[in-house]
Amino acid sequence: MKLSGLGVWNLYFLVKFALFYYGAIDFSLLANAALAAFFAISYAHPFLNKVKHWLGAVIAIVLLYKDSWLPPIERLTRQAGNVQDFSFGYFLELMARVINVDMLLALFVITVCFWYCSQWIRFTTVTVAGLMFVAWQSNHSEDELMTQPVAANNVTTAAPRAQAQVVTQEAKSPDEQLKAFYEQQSRLISQFPQQYNGELFDVIVLNICSMAVADLETIGVSLDDLYSDFDVVFSDFNSATSYSGPAAIRLLRASCGQTSQTALFENAPEQCHLFKNLESLGYKSSVVMNHDGHFDEFKGLVKRFGKIDEQPYDITNLPVAQYGFDNKPIYSDGAVLNSWLNEKGEDCAPCAMYYNTTSLHDGNQLANQPRMSSLESYPTRHKNLFNDINGFIKNLEKRGRNVMLMIVPEHGAALKGDKVQFAGLREIPSPSIVSVPVAIKFIGKNVQSYSQTLVSESTSYFGLSELISGVLSTNFFAGNGNIADLVDTLPRAPKVAENADTIMMYVNKRPYIQLDGGDWTPYPQN
Repeated sequence: MKLSGLGVWNLYFLVKFALFYYGAIDFSLLANAALAAFFAISYAHPFLNKVKHWLGAVIAIVLLYKDSWLPPIERLTRQAGNVQDFSFGYFLELMARVINVDMLLALFVITVCFWYCSQWIRFTTVTVAGLMFVAWQSNHSEDELMTQPVAANNVTTAAPRAQAQVVTQEAKSPDEQLKAFYEQQSRLISQFPQQYNGELFDVIVLNICSMAVADLETIGVSLDDLYSDFDVVFSDFNSATSYSGPAAIRLLRASCGQTSQTALFENAPEQCHLFKNLESLGYKSSVVMNHDGHFDEFKGLVKRFGKIDEQPYDITNLPVAQYGFDNKPIYSDGAVLNSWLNEKGEDCAPCAMYYNTTSLHDGNQLANQPRMSSLESYPTRHKNLFNDINGFIKNLEKRGRNVMLMIVPEHGAALKGDKVQFAGLREIPSPSIVSVPVAIKFIGKNVQSYSQTLVSESTSYFGLSELISGVLSTNFFAGNGNIADLVDTLPRAPKVAENADTIMMYVNKRPYIQLDGGDWTPYPQN
């Protein structure tokens, strides 16, 4: 047994260095260094060398997958039931996104250069130097992560905007910051009035799947145009997750501060549930969806953890506008909303309606239209959705009742993708996916017209609950109060987002991610 060069395995490490530099993968230094050391050992017996290369090949593939940003195998296994629902056409569409032609060409060039230059360059030395450089860079990044002061939100109750951000000079690790954030959020509870004797108004929440600020920029739609008739716009709202079920639960539990992903699937105090707070004041809750709610048990999650006990409104006789990635029907938003308004909207005094739409979800196909990529059809589907919403708003205005209408996207569609995730992949709750545009419109005869109020600071669900509580407390629809004053007192919140075993958090104004409880890594920026 002796030491030798790495031979052709140098190419493996050179490719990984290139991917790491590009930001397409992470790099587990110790594991990769151990693999390089394993390949450097040469045995006198040819059979042992063959075993080394075959075993090393398996380890190299596993390590490359581990270093990639792809979901862990066990998580894919847990999601196998959902993946089975994907249509064959959607599988083909996803495969076309995964295959990166530029990356394949770069791999071809690196291979040819390695083959050509290996005659006079000792690539094992290059590999060792590369490992040393990655080690130096990792230590430098870790020092930078730990030595700078941390911006943190210490607001425990609704407070003026100027008090929302303070800077602590004490250096904290990301884990300490995250713990402090959740402790601070655990103290937040909206104080709804014990009873409401003011001007009645309906609360209608439109929860839109797959629409982030980045998606609007991709299709060339500005917030000014999209929400021109709305009174309040949150341009940097934190959805806190990139999946529909958790997003819906967070919205329906908006009356308490943000919790961890795990806590979402545990029982919460009743005062945390937004619609329960409204029901205690005489509101009648409704659940309306333009889909059947079966995927990922969405309908059950809303009932069990969102605490809306009403059966979803029956939509089976309404026109179908699209077919989802699982070939299940997605009904016309306009038809569903206006049908509920005509049949149920007058029966409640007042109404609290939760509406969920998947019209913008990845993989959808327009009904009675030739098949096209869901990325290509997104602008058309987006236009149709907001035509339907605007038509619904006009019908709300015609009937003369007071309404507080809220548009709250669940998460983004990831139309462009980035270095880490291809278009449509939302495994990691990156800033571009969780930064969604929220808008609120007040409808009523006594509502005074003000200029639109824009909130550009990071805000999240608790702020929406506080706004509803403020509208109730000021008897806003009787002509009292000022929209700007109500919005000014809302608490802002740092941007922390979480999926199962994946956390994104800003550290020193830069997004970092933690996968499966491992080290915190800067999220590669385009």
